[in-house]
Amino acid sequence: MRLTARQQQVLREALRRRFGGAARLWVFGSRLDAQARGGDYDLMVSTPEADADRLVEARLRFLADLHASPCFEDEKIDVVLHAPALQPEPLPVQRAALAHGVELT
Repeated sequence: MRLTARQQQVLREALRRRFGGAARLWVFGSRLDAQARGGDYDLMVSTPEADADRLVEARLRFLADLHASPCFEDEKIDVVLHAPALQPEPLPVQRAALAHGVELT
């Protein structure tokens, strides 16, 4: 996985701050290929949250937190939300992240 220790720390802190302790985070896509260079950051947040408005706000604040950090400044970051309470059946991109992504613990 092509994330520095500092990037992983920033991701974990922003996840807890914006989505709470029950949320989980997956990294998927090109950042999992150690041989690749560049590329965006594909992330999926899975949360038990059932309030759509709160999820949208948390996602925006999560992205703002990441972009405020020097290790993610000016980077392209895609964040997919997975909220089974709102949508029990995962979308294809969510299934791909769960099947092929790496959970950041």
